[in-house]
Amino acid sequence: MLLEYENVCGIPLERLPFEMFGLCLQEPMALITNWLIALTAFLLYSRIKTPQNLFQKHWKLFYLTFGISTFFGGLGHLFFYYFEVYGKFPCWFFGILASYHAGKAMISNSLISKAKQVRLTYFLMLKGVVLIILAVITKSFLFVMLDATITYLFFCLGFGWYFYRKGYLFYKYTVIAILILIPSIFIFTLQINPHLWFNKDDLSHVLMVLTIVFFYIGISKSKELNLDAFSSINFLNSKTKYVKK
Repeated sequence: MLLEYENVCGIPLERLPFEMFGLCLQEPMALITNWLIALTAFLLYSRIKTPQNLFQKHWKLFYLTFGISTFFGGLGHLFFYYFEVYGKFPCWFFGILASYHAGKAMISNSLISKAKQVRLTYFLMLKGVVLIILAVITKSFLFVMLDATITYLFFCLGFGWYFYRKGYLFYKYTVIAILILIPSIFIFTLQINPHLWFNKDDLSHVLMVLTIVFFYIGISKSKELNLDAFSSINFLNSKTKYVKK
């Protein structure tokens, strides 16, 4: 069936072409693993009920935008025959927006001065705008990956480790999450494809699921702290302070 369909639509075999409702479709595993991420992200989004500070607010928005990104990501793979790279633009846009919210969450900490928070916010915004424009102009995912690499390595891993050393122990889960994600860089650059039905994209997607789960563990642990001592904005009007145990 695959060989016959390849002759009809001209889709390479390694993209696992198949037919449904008379449509030329491909990469069913990419659809499944992308939607696995989206489902996980939406579930975690729903578990952050009412954000009590900027940290929780931006992580909640991260899960929403990341879920939307991977939902469209699956469709971009599935309908690539029809929309080509243009079908991936919604995934790229929401992916960069998700990176922005992850970065904003990480700098919503009273250890960072207001002035530095403003400068870092401008950097996140400028980085995202410039890289999404470059990605669209060149039609290259490279710039989206660069945006994610900067955000998750510098903001999530870098600040996560810094805050952990300062006594915010729940940040260790953010650090663990990024350490799980780091192999994705090498999986993409070295084109590591374990199997035709489980290629580099699928392997990276599984790592992403684990990553956003560990992000959530850290978020849930932060709820055990006094948020006034932690967050840059006081939503609780609390006067107690967090003491490292």
